[in-house]
Amino acid sequence: MHRAIRHVVPLRYLWVGKRKSVSVILLLREPHPFSEDEIRRAAEAAWGLSFLGTPESTRRIQMSDNTVFLQAGPHLLSFCSQGIPYEEKPENDLDWLSDQGQQKAWAEHKACCWINYLTPTSDKELAYCVIAKVAVQLLDGNSAGVYGPSEFGLIPAESASEELRNMGAYRSS
Repeated sequence: MHRAIRHVVPLRYLWVGKRKSVSVILLLREPHPFSEDEIRRAAEAAWGLSFLGTPESTRRIQMSDNTVFLQAGPHLLSFCSQGIPYEEKPENDLDWLSDQGQQKAWAEHKACCWINYLTPTSDKELAYCVIAKVAVQLLDGNSAGVYGPSEFGLIPAESASEELRNMGAYRSS
């Protein structure tokens, strides 16, 4: 039943009010660890503001180990790239996806980037809006799709840009 509903109802409505962690995974065709500079450019494009933050700024990017942290006002996000698929042999696990575009995206991805919303909140809708605003700026020809693990929702690359823009604009963040 849950799988049938997710194909009819937009993902942003399924995510509202859930008590699960807030994260989105960019599914990538080839491994690509996003750099501090790439995240900065994505944030600046998303909000139209500079993210060359000083220590007291609330808009900054910081790298620690293999993780890039983004602070956008009160929102803290982390970007963790991994050079392997979300799960081992995704091409063998397609039965949960009824849409051919979703199956193709899942089967083709060879790497991924986790975007996690780290600020404690009960407002999951706002958290997904913030993630969507910056995630859409990272999509390119290497993107196979976008996966929401807490809802088992997958958006193929062909429609990910539009869906994420709608999600990011759904509510002022």
